[in-house]
Amino acid sequence: MVAAPLDRLGAAAQLLRGVLASVRPDVDAADLTEPLNTTRARRVVRGTRAGGILAAGTLEEVFTGLGGGALPLSEDELTFLGCVLVLGPNAGGDAGEGRSTRGRLRVIAAHYVRPLARDAHGHSQRLGPAVLATWDREGSRYEHFAWGVLPEIAARLGMRGGDLDRDLHHRRDDLAGLAMAGVTGLGQVRQLIEGYRAGYGASGHGSESH
Repeated sequence: MVAAPLDRLGAAAQLLRGVLASVRPDVDAADLTEPLNTTRARRVVRGTRAGGILAAGTLEEVFTGLGGGALPLSEDELTFLGCVLVLGPNAGGDAGEGRSTRGRLRVIAAHYVRPLARDAHGHSQRLGPAVLATWDREGSRYEHFAWGVLPEIAARLGMRGGDLDRDLHHRRDDLAGLAMAGVTGLGQVRQLIEGYRAGYGASGHGSESH
């Protein structure tokens, strides 16, 4: 899910298309670029829609927007939004909902909304969202916090924590190599990602001979 200022939803749609083309090439992202309402968001929650965009400047605004109105998502439903990327100004400014923004945008915050769980006695356990990364405008760098929830994400993906960490490490290195080489073609990025989808490091970086 990608949130952006109201007048920059086109950028949100572009980012959503890029992400889904890389990790879900089977999905027609063109059908997902209409801003989310509660009905469409409920399809995301139920797993029948791959993602969506909406006008918001923070995760709190995402929750407020989808948790209000005539047919609001419940508190339990809001825990199944998955990964929420928030687009904002590259430097300075305020990206709040409804406020006009100009210039380049970047992901200023990435959140993992942790799904509703149940304890050993069947009681509902709502865990707070986890911050995966935030953009430090003064330092012009990302502050990363995903390590705190990687074990949870690995379990949700059916992977071992160490395997997921290694996979992310290799993806980051290879994507950085493409960026340094000036490769921006989505097809080339998709080809790289598809290699990982096929084996998660079973060859190449992950082989014993390397």
